[in-house]
Amino acid sequence: MSAFPQVEGYQIIKNIGKGSTSTVYLAHVKEKIKNMVAIKVIERSKLSKSAEDAVVTEIGVMKKFKHKHIVQMIDFIWDRKNIYIILEHCDGGDLSTFIQQRKKLSEKICRKFMQQLALALQFLRSHNVCHLDLKPQNLLLMRSPQLTLKVGDFGLANFMSEKTQMENIRGSPLYMAPEMLLLNRYDVKADLWSVGVIAYECIYGHAPYASDSIKDLCEKVKRVPIEIPPNQVSPECRDLLLGLLKHNPSERMSYHQFFKHPFVDLDHMPSTESYAKGLEAIHQAVKLDSEKQYKAAFNKYCTGLQYLIPCCKNEPDKIKKEAFQIKLNEYTKRAEELKATLYVSKIKISSEEKSENTSTSYDDDHYPTLTSLCQNTPQLANAVEIALSGQMYLVEGQYEAAVEKYKIGLNLLEKLLEKEPPGIRYNLLIKQVSDWTSQCENARSLLQSKEDKGNDQPVDVPDGFSPISRGNCLLMSCTCLILCVGIVSMSNLKLF
Repeated sequence: MSAFPQVEGYQIIKNIGKGSTSTVYLAHVKEKIKNMVAIKVIERSKLSKSAEDAVVTEIGVMKKFKHKHIVQMIDFIWDRKNIYIILEHCDGGDLSTFIQQRKKLSEKICRKFMQQLALALQFLRSHNVCHLDLKPQNLLLMRSPQLTLKVGDFGLANFMSEKTQMENIRGSPLYMAPEMLLLNRYDVKADLWSVGVIAYECIYGHAPYASDSIKDLCEKVKRVPIEIPPNQVSPECRDLLLGLLKHNPSERMSYHQFFKHPFVDLDHMPSTESYAKGLEAIHQAVKLDSEKQYKAAFNKYCTGLQYLIPCCKNEPDKIKKEAFQIKLNEYTKRAEELKATLYVSKIKISSEEKSENTSTSYDDDHYPTLTSLCQNTPQLANAVEIALSGQMYLVEGQYEAAVEKYKIGLNLLEKLLEKEPPGIRYNLLIKQVSDWTSQCENARSLLQSKEDKGNDQPVDVPDGFSPISRGNCLLMSCTCLILCVGIVSMSNLKLF
């Protein structure tokens, strides 16, 4: 006789998980063996009043919401003994097991999971729902058609607007926001702390806190800052972790900042809409390029790449993906050629004018004037110099260093501009910050393209030149500039 509970319409196969008040079974629809489900069986006799409320909340939330990255509830049934919640079966287990099997995850995989988790949270926030028990054990994985993360277990979820504050402590101490333990009061940002701990665990293979007792663990969560080991992750990943793992919720990044963060970058996630945006940007780039509007063309190529590279990575058909990548390589190469045309000449002129101690402007660039105007304000001069070094790295094809320098310089300038009085210098700074922000995005796009090709060699140079060292890259780029302007033609570059 089977020890499994009997659920009308379903055939239970085996136990796949157990908690204090419930057991999860793998099952299939009767007479439809391939139609697999997970059935969460909750023993009613073990439920306290608060636990009953949690089950009602879980059923209410999961019944109401359907989303690609939220575990779908198919049905629920009850009898005198049990409550049965029938869920879609996630055949990849949970994120905790996934991390343990691999020791730790690459940034590429972590980014994929963070993007998918962000999409689920974006959906939940649009309905004023906080999960309040985010942890790797509650994030389930689907293996096919592609590795997909889904948020599950909404037993502690609550409806909370941005201004709502709660006082009842809920969640798992290891992933619980410090304000819950310190103040017994929290808001919607509590989930963001949990996301930060999950991201940390993905990257380093273990949670940021460890303890032999719950009491000691809670004390650490309350007061011990989380250290991010230096030089082990990219600047973008480090910035995300630091922004999420702020003990003070008022200093913690907002949901809007999380969704827009470069490491997460929901705007450029693969979708029909992002593909259309990327294709339109490339069409515009080719047109501008043919009209010799090189700066605008360069920006559009980079914008298009930001949308299309993730779409290429997400293409399941191997043949289509290879053809897609060939076209992206063409656009990347052209963007690199335009980069040399645009930025090498400007740096060369800027250097000459600086040595002659003049402030003559050229094109729409104001570096010499701006540098001169900032000389008597050391903090501003330093910030401008850092951002300029980002441009130098961009020219040399050292895109990761370029992004880091741009970000440091722009962060400093953003703070300094708050105290800058109106005037010529203020106007020039505003314009230059806008230009550098665009250049930073372009550098990030070219870095993404370079990483996607898995090529650590120096950027492409025209035929007839041998490989060059990083130290000689700028000098060689200046030499190539004359050739690039004269010989590059768009006549052979076809769109998708």
